[in-house]
Amino acid sequence: MTCALVVWCTAAAPLRAAGQVYSTWDTLEPDKCASIWLIKRHIDARAIFRFYPHGVTIDEGIAFDTPDAKFRRYHNKSTFETLLEHHRLTDPKLRYVGRLIHDIEVNIWERKALAETHEREAALQALLAAADAERSVDLCIDYFDRLSNGASVDAAAP
Repeated sequence: MTCALVVWCTAAAPLRAAGQVYSTWDTLEPDKCASIWLIKRHIDARAIFRFYPHGVTIDEGIAFDTPDAKFRRYHNKSTFETLLEHHRLTDPKLRYVGRLIHDIEVNIWERKALAETHEREAALQALLAAADAERSVDLCIDYFDRLSNGASVDAAAP
């Protein structure tokens, strides 16, 4: 008796690994915070984040938002957008956050595509300035949870 196991895969199909280590530099900015939220909420709920001093070569885990990382900012995409594309995430709420982060991090010299971009960027910068890196990550995850759920996201909101 002969048995065959056939597994259909596409070359670019994302894997939903759990508990992977994601590594980046310790300088937090809106794109990195949004990417951490995206990884934690939509890619790998058990992700472990490691932060390294700016400029250090990262050899551990899945590097993101550093110049040599696969998932990083390009001239026409934010790190958040590269993660969305790779993992084929198309939820309209995620696409909205992607447009917002694109407006903040990539669309620097052009007119902002979203009327609320400056307000959202200011709120995020206030969050990042008010806490140390570890606390900022928690604050950013909370910020993007509220944003994606349509709740108030001004900097003073708890």
